[in-house]
Amino acid sequence: MREDSLSVNSFHTSGSSPTARCRVGLLGFGTVGRAIARRLTGDPAFAARHLELTHIFDRRAREKRDASTPALGAHAGILWTSRVDEVLTSDVDIVVEAIGGADVAVDWTRAALLAGKSVVTCNKQVVARHGPGLLRLAARQGRQLKFEAAVGGAMPIVRAVGDGMAGDRITRIVAILNGTTNAVLSRMEALGCPLGEALASACANGYAEADPSDDLDGSDARAKLAILCALAFNLRVDPDRIESRSSAAVAPGDFDDARRRGGTIRQLAHAAYAPEASALTAWVAPALVSRSSLFARTTGAQNAAVISGAFAGDISISGAGAGGDATAVAVIGDLIAIARDRAAIVPAPSLSRPATIHGLANAARCPELNYAEAV
Repeated sequence: MREDSLSVNSFHTSGSSPTARCRVGLLGFGTVGRAIARRLTGDPAFAARHLELTHIFDRRAREKRDASTPALGAHAGILWTSRVDEVLTSDVDIVVEAIGGADVAVDWTRAALLAGKSVVTCNKQVVARHGPGLLRLAARQGRQLKFEAAVGGAMPIVRAVGDGMAGDRITRIVAILNGTTNAVLSRMEALGCPLGEALASACANGYAEADPSDDLDGSDARAKLAILCALAFNLRVDPDRIESRSSAAVAPGDFDDARRRGGTIRQLAHAAYAPEASALTAWVAPALVSRSSLFARTTGAQNAAVISGAFAGDISISGAGAGGDATAVAVIGDLIAIARDRAAIVPAPSLSRPATIHGLANAARCPELNYAEAV
């Protein structure tokens, strides 16, 4: 059944009083969920903002509760459960989806909205592939769906593109959107080590999953770029239609060659739109970037972006792009935004599909951004 065809269920309205308690339920207690829980329970500033973590769902809830810090594990008022329905049928105001995996996550996000909860999600695949329908459902239910953490970690690019530059006509976005791959490539550059060694370091620092293929092959960045195309150009783009080239084949010798040419290598995500032709150029690939560019200076698990507007020109933004703490910053920012005005109804965007999508054949056409070609 389509999300926009679902009927509006009756639900509890908690109101938007600035002093009303805002109850938060957390789905998932992995690296990201743990960081969110630590911040919400350990920082009195969030109590002052009336955010209260009341429920934690995890398939291994008992084990993780016992293994968590004593302060969190014994925190008064938190219900730990291995049954997601206990969160969805509870009185929580906002559900945070931090479980990963697109299929289950989209089902639970939809169920939370239907149950009258607002949702904050970290899941870029859910937003890229199902975002328009879920946003329509959220608007019909009088609730909100926010997803800053799904795109740039602590780099607030969703707000920058969706709100900060709403008064401009965005023409192009070029960005480093995957902190894991950036950590790997910048370590290879600094130490001259092979990719496998740099990847092991990223795993040890909590920046990479056990299977990092989505990071290296561009799948992760493609989903994030599709979300930005919706925000910047009002386009619905299937992430699978964005051409990508894997960074897994980059070798130490490639950095030597890039250095001789006055540059280095970074995984870039690029999107530019020509509305008069309804033509989108979008790709993700390891690319040669000038040593003087923002992207060359972006090292470790950092993200960076240059957003070009027809009137404001180029706007640069950067920030931590991987790791539990960075993601928690974005999630809690969304929680605070919802808590400030729980009655806000955000209209769902009206998206069209581009007539044509170009890929890496156009990768050499932005010399002013100091990158020349895909590697």
